[in-house]
Amino acid sequence: MSNELQLLENVELKLAMCNTDAQLEKTIQVFLPPVLLKLASTNPDSKKKVMEILSHINKRVKANTSIKLPFETLLAQFTDDKVSTFVKNFTLIYLEMSALRLTPEETAKHLPEFLKGINLRPLQQRIALLHIVLPVLSKWKMDHGEQLTARDNVFHFNENPKDVTVITNFFLDIMLYQPLTAREIADTETPPKYPGLSPIAVEEVTNKGKIEWTTSKLKDAKLGIMNFILTPIFTDTERLPLLVAGVCDPNHQVVSACEDGMRRWTGNVDYEDINTIQSLYKLYLGSKPSTRLAGRDGRSQAPNSVKLRVLQYLGKSIVATNMVSPMIQVIFDGIYGDSTTVKLQRAAISFLQWCARMSNESSIGPVAPVIISGLLKYINENDDSQGFDAESIKGYAYVACGLVAKKVPKVGLEDTSMLALFFDNLEKEHKNVRTYVQDALSSMIEIYVNISPDAPIYKDLQDILLKAVQKSDSYSRYMALKYANAIYPFSCVFARYVCLLGSSASVVKLDVKEEAKRGLKPFVRNRYGLVENVDVISPNELPKFAELVNYIHNHRPDQEFSLSSKTPTIKGYPVEVYSEILSFLRMIWILEVNPTNILIDQYVTDKVESSMSEDPVTMNNFKQNVTELWLRGDANEKQVVEFWLEFVEQGLNPELKDSILLSTSAKCLLEIISLGPSSIATTFKDRLDFFQSLSLSDKLETRTLVSHIFGIIASSETIPESDIEARLDTFCTLLETPEGPKVKQQALDQRHGAALSIGYLVGRCHYRLRNLSDAIISRCATNLVKLLDGPPTTPFYLLANAACQSLAEIGRSKLLPFPIAAAPTEKSESDMDIGISMQDVIEKLANLAKTCKDAKVQEKATLCLGHLTIPLVSKPNTSSLIDLIVDALYATADTKQVELNFASGEAWAALAFGWESQAMQKYKDISEMPVLTQLKPSADDQQALIEKMIRTYVTSSKSWYRKAACIWLLSLLKFGKDHALVKKNLSNIHASFSRLLSDKDDFTQECASKGLGLVYEYGDAKIKEDMLYSLVGTFTEGRSIQAQSVTDNTVLFEEGALGETPDGNSITTYKELCSLASELNQPDLIYKFMNLANHNAMWTSRRGAAFGFQNLMALAEKEMEPYLPRLIPKLYRYQFDPNPRVNQTMKSIWRSLVKDNQKTVDTYFNEITDDLLTGLGNRQWRIREASCAAITDLVMGRQLAQIEPYLEKLWQMCFRALDDIKDSVRQAATQTCRSLTKLTVHYCDPTMVAIADGKKVMDIVMPFLLQKGLVSDAEDVRKFSLDAVLRVCKTGASLLKKFIPDLVDTLLQSLSSLEPQSMNYLSFHVDKYNISQEQLDNARLSGAKNSPMMEGIEHCVNQIDEEVMEQLTPRILQIVRKGTGLPTKAGCARFIVTLVMNRRTAFTPFADAYLKALSGTIRSKNPVIRKSYATAIGYVCQLATYDRLVSVMKHLKKLYIEDEDEDAKAGSAVTVVEITRFATDRANSVATVVVPLIFFGEHDPEENLSKLWKQAWENLTSGTRSMVTMYADEILEFVQPLLTSSSWKVKQTAALTIADMCKSAGKGVQVHAHKLLPILVSTLATRSWDGKENVLEAFVQLCISVKDSFMDNSGREPSLSQVVDILVREAKRKNRTYQRHALVSLTRFTDEFAEKIDLFDQVNGFLTDLCQMDETEAMEDEDNDNAKPLLLMIKANAFKAIVSAYRPKTFNNQEKSSRPLVEMITGCLRGNVWNVQLAILQSLKTFVQYSTANSLNDENVRNSILKASYDSLQDMKYSAIRSAATDVLSELILTGTVKGEAKAQFCKDISVYLKNEPSSMVQDKLQQLLSLDN
Repeated sequence: MSNELQLLENVELKLAMCNTDAQLEKTIQVFLPPVLLKLASTNPDSKKKVMEILSHINKRVKANTSIKLPFETLLAQFTDDKVSTFVKNFTLIYLEMSALRLTPEETAKHLPEFLKGINLRPLQQRIALLHIVLPVLSKWKMDHGEQLTARDNVFHFNENPKDVTVITNFFLDIMLYQPLTAREIADTETPPKYPGLSPIAVEEVTNKGKIEWTTSKLKDAKLGIMNFILTPIFTDTERLPLLVAGVCDPNHQVVSACEDGMRRWTGNVDYEDINTIQSLYKLYLGSKPSTRLAGRDGRSQAPNSVKLRVLQYLGKSIVATNMVSPMIQVIFDGIYGDSTTVKLQRAAISFLQWCARMSNESSIGPVAPVIISGLLKYINENDDSQGFDAESIKGYAYVACGLVAKKVPKVGLEDTSMLALFFDNLEKEHKNVRTYVQDALSSMIEIYVNISPDAPIYKDLQDILLKAVQKSDSYSRYMALKYANAIYPFSCVFARYVCLLGSSASVVKLDVKEEAKRGLKPFVRNRYGLVENVDVISPNELPKFAELVNYIHNHRPDQEFSLSSKTPTIKGYPVEVYSEILSFLRMIWILEVNPTNILIDQYVTDKVESSMSEDPVTMNNFKQNVTELWLRGDANEKQVVEFWLEFVEQGLNPELKDSILLSTSAKCLLEIISLGPSSIATTFKDRLDFFQSLSLSDKLETRTLVSHIFGIIASSETIPESDIEARLDTFCTLLETPEGPKVKQQALDQRHGAALSIGYLVGRCHYRLRNLSDAIISRCATNLVKLLDGPPTTPFYLLANAACQSLAEIGRSKLLPFPIAAAPTEKSESDMDIGISMQDVIEKLANLAKTCKDAKVQEKATLCLGHLTIPLVSKPNTSSLIDLIVDALYATADTKQVELNFASGEAWAALAFGWESQAMQKYKDISEMPVLTQLKPSADDQQALIEKMIRTYVTSSKSWYRKAACIWLLSLLKFGKDHALVKKNLSNIHASFSRLLSDKDDFTQECASKGLGLVYEYGDAKIKEDMLYSLVGTFTEGRSIQAQSVTDNTVLFEEGALGETPDGNSITTYKELCSLASELNQPDLIYKFMNLANHNAMWTSRRGAAFGFQNLMALAEKEMEPYLPRLIPKLYRYQFDPNPRVNQTMKSIWRSLVKDNQKTVDTYFNEITDDLLTGLGNRQWRIREASCAAITDLVMGRQLAQIEPYLEKLWQMCFRALDDIKDSVRQAATQTCRSLTKLTVHYCDPTMVAIADGKKVMDIVMPFLLQKGLVSDAEDVRKFSLDAVLRVCKTGASLLKKFIPDLVDTLLQSLSSLEPQSMNYLSFHVDKYNISQEQLDNARLSGAKNSPMMEGIEHCVNQIDEEVMEQLTPRILQIVRKGTGLPTKAGCARFIVTLVMNRRTAFTPFADAYLKALSGTIRSKNPVIRKSYATAIGYVCQLATYDRLVSVMKHLKKLYIEDEDEDAKAGSAVTVVEITRFATDRANSVATVVVPLIFFGEHDPEENLSKLWKQAWENLTSGTRSMVTMYADEILEFVQPLLTSSSWKVKQTAALTIADMCKSAGKGVQVHAHKLLPILVSTLATRSWDGKENVLEAFVQLCISVKDSFMDNSGREPSLSQVVDILVREAKRKNRTYQRHALVSLTRFTDEFAEKIDLFDQVNGFLTDLCQMDETEAMEDEDNDNAKPLLLMIKANAFKAIVSAYRPKTFNNQEKSSRPLVEMITGCLRGNVWNVQLAILQSLKTFVQYSTANSLNDENVRNSILKASYDSLQDMKYSAIRSAATDVLSELILTGTVKGEAKAQFCKDISVYLKNEPSSMVQDKLQQLLSLDN
């Protein structure tokens, strides 16, 4: 033990004996660690001694920071597990002290040792270690490759995961920490709260107050943290909270670093990880204090800016929505928190909406009522909130309520108070909030869908909707209608009642009307309440007619609803609602009784109308149902009909003045009395007068319907014949009333109604075999016939139409009461006055049918002709009339009207089949028709008719004949399918239709296809087999179809008759159908296709309904189902065929077969895609084009899983199509490529798809586009590839990383390859277009900078890291060295600049390599490229190493000085300018190299180069010249060798540089004079050259600055006399320009040195010669014509120089020269120009100054001076001359040599001159002269 103590005392002695810092440092380095270890000793004396030693060390070391401690040893001792904690605590104290004495870089190297296993250390040690680490984090560096493995290999974080937690928690506290200002501390409670931190955390951050965090210090610490955590050592999840805190920091640099980190380092955060979300919740909410630490560990909530960010990330997590407790706290804090803001409220409610959408019902369910009540409280408390923010937050609250209710349905199903509140508020809220309330209600719809009638809220819900729909507020009504349509099935009577009420006109908004209308058309909903897109709706979905009638009968709308109506009401219903009620009930009734006959689809309303007018099956079903209910039903069933009749009767009120209601009611009544039992009609017999008056109504539709009703009721057996005849008499009287010149509308309406009423009444009496008198019938018929003649006016057409209709009504059951033909001689008394025969009637009708301008009259006349044949054929001797009618019907073909052809087809059917024709069924409008028993069928076979149609019309060359024949045959086939005539001619009809299939007219083709379909349906098995063989043969083998009734040689298909496609190939729609059927090996499907091909509007019209094709389609669809898998791909492509006839047909078939388009395409997606890809390579252009268009449609909105396997193949084939030989294929491919581009971009956007999916697509698409697309020979392919690549660059983000080297390389190369050709052309023809090459290059540069390729490259920059840089650098350097094309080079330079600016860390390791490569670009011949690369060099120099920088500067010097190429020199200058501009600090770091070069370059005789160097100097020094002195030695060392350069220009520049240095450096240059003077002497020895005067001036300046050294006889070279010799020599040079300046320098020298050395005799001779020089003679020796001004300046300078050298006061021997000198000077005054005179006078003044008194006392001398001055005072031209003369006289007077008489005379003379002097300035001087004299 004593030994231990002895050792310690020895150490103490050693320390005490250390006299110097160095000794002390050395001793501490050796002994401090072992001394610390002795603290573990068990000997208390030893411990005490250790403490004394440490105290000694502390006293001497703490104050002296220059003493370094043994850092490495202390760190090793601290990290040694064997060392006790007590010792480590002391070791740590000295370790902290030691770290502060090291540079941050040295400390940062040991970062892993500090952090490894930190969680195992005591808390105080942790904090101390972290505070050692914190300041040096910004200096920590590690290669990227090492960083990738450092987590495991260096820091061992995976072994000790808690280390990361300790480190990141501390870092997070630092990131959250913001020092409080003095005011904040004063305003807050004690102790003050720091947002996001606990008191303990604040202590840790401030190291218990030891650290004073300044703003700058805190910023550096936070940036250091970012430097450390934004590495692969930490995971994205670990760094997320720190980045969230950092982006909300007040310091913009911290924010910028964190935002960059957010973009690059959070892509892989798992937002579904519980720990991640818990950390975010904790960051937001803080934590509760625990009792263990006296509540000091409770964290306060984060600041609002952090809360907003946290909410942003919580809103990406589903896990966050199911962590109910913190979720509720966050939401309510955001809404109601004390420090909440508008932004935070909005964000909190948005997060709540996310929770409502994404959480599990089981999680949010228990708290849903709490959330709802909180939101409702907010809504109610903010009743009057206004302004965008307040209204939008309130709206968000409404939406959130709706979403919560949707997620937890029991909230809405247990109580309707919230629903009722929302419906009420729809009316009360501000307009801006109402849309939110609507959204909330819309989201709640789903919970009420299919609500059970047993539900407790069922009745309340109905009451709410009923109340809302009856409000005049559009929002309330719309939502009520939406709810009614969504939550109840279409079969719900209540919902339909709501929709009927909603059709009221009191609200005019379109969406309300549309919603009401939608609820009255059959639909099917899904379980979400949304209408499903179903082609055919089941009849089971319809409400029951009886229930509807009873409900409406038993309910009435609210009184308020009725009062708010803008129209009259019936039983409280506005008339428009009542009209809808009747229409809807009628439709439901008709559909209910025709469950199979009428397909319920989108056209159901039109079908109901058409079917009830034309379809016998529909009418018969309705008739049976009415009869069943009325006659055989129970009381309730009959009551339904009675209620219905009551509804209808109430609508027949003309006083309501609503034409729609009137016509609707009339239509309903007509249907029930015409198709129901006659007893129904009998119930209305008491109202005959009413119907009679209504039949004369002023409304056309009402007249038409009511006259029909009147005819049925009035012809009843219960009405006596006399009454009928009386009524007919009334109508006849109306018709017989003479017409005035102007027919009044009322009279016209009445005549029209009378004509119709006559027809219906007489016709129905005939039906019932009522015996009316011949006279009245004849009178009626005659009046009707008279209406067939008249002028072609609208009134005539109206009455003629009625007459045709009525004649048909009368004549279809009984012959008209006219003779067959009028006998020319014999006339009976009965028709003597009439003069009308059946022949006349037929001719009139035939004429109308053929020539009338009104199509409806033509149709009625044609039908009338057909109907007249029914009784005619059963009568003898009528063949002539029948022939007349037949001819008239044939003649209708010439009208070329399709509708008329259908009418004549119906007429043919009436002729051929009489009342057996299906078309006649609609005329059987009373239940008993005894007349049918009297009408015998035709005995004649109408075979001749059919044969003529086939022989003459089907084979006609006139297309309209063929069309007419096709329609006629179709009509005969349809209306007489069971008739023997049809069955006998089925083969002939088939042959005709087959021929007409090839017709060029689309409609003829369609009719033929329909006909073939019917033939196939009606034929037996043999006929079907023959038909298939003949039709398929026709299309596939070209065989002709022959029919039995056609001659053997008649060919129905002629070559080319099938039409042609644009490329000359024969084609028809039906050939395509055949090929489609053949591909499926099912030729019998052709006829199914023909039934499905239904694209002409005619087939959905009334006329089409008569043919019943809808039913045939339904049958065909069922038979096609087994073939769908093979059929769908082909059919899909055919929909896009370029032939419109083909694609229309195929679309029709597709619509018929495919009920759910989306589902079908999804199901068969692979088959469709394979077929289309094959089609893109087909040899037929039509298939290629169709495939392109089909792919365009197919790929839109596809899921990645579907499209991924085909993506590359799709691009490949579409690019192939883009280069197709056919223009239309290329155009289609263009659209396809656009769609593919859009799809690709979507799937390469990491914000839209999962990262893994995005990578898959990127791996497929990018290599293809870069390696095959952008390098394609086809311009369009290149263009689309580039567009796709650029758009992917814009959205690809992190997915781009892998491809950035290829991408950037390719895009940079494409800047040139895709440059417009015009630019290349212009570059060879610049002279032709009067532009310079530089202007063109600048334009190209601008184009490259702004090109989309450059934009794409810049989008890639953000994704470049060290790893990418490693792969990218060789590619970029290759472009720098070998790249071609100005745009590529300029783009490359710009890219490098962008890298330096935005990716400094990643770029730094490669900066030297870039700088080396860029150095080779300086010699470029193109100035634009030189400038671009120079800028890049400037930026790269910011990051290059010192050695590389020096190397570049030396290279620049070599280029500028040694290279003879002017481009190299210019490149060097431009590069230095850019380096000094963009890397000024780095340029300063190599100032010893760069300053001499720039200073030298400034003096380049080439003006453009000189400007550049001056700009560089300005950049480097801000224009000051201090650096010339500072680096004078370096400049001299640089310039001196250049003075002997072989290049004259370099030598000249060097001389000018030296000269300027002498001028610029001032006194500072004195120390270098001994070097400079010899250099200047040698330089001046050369001949004269431009700028040499500057050297001479500098030489004189230098001599002056070292004036004293010439006097100390130090043996300086040159000596003063040598200097004089040099100056005299230079002044004698013959170069006049130089001589002028040399004289100035000589004068300046003599001004300083004339008293030191006598040089007057040396200069007197040659200067006198110059003074007395005759410039005119001298000019003869000069080459320059303008030499005179120069010679005059030389002369003036010579006078100044000679006088300057005159110093008689110093050198007495010069006094003898005074008289000759003054005489020479004054003698030269006259005869010289004014500026020379001025110089002479100034010299004279100097002479007076330097002369001795003896000289001036010489009268000759004085008089010469006075005379010269006086002469000058008389020069009135130049005031400057006079002023100078005054100065001479003033100087003379001051010498005192003018005395006595001379003085008096002087004053007198001056007075005279004063009087005559005009210049005030000269006057003042003369006045001063006089005062001096006195």
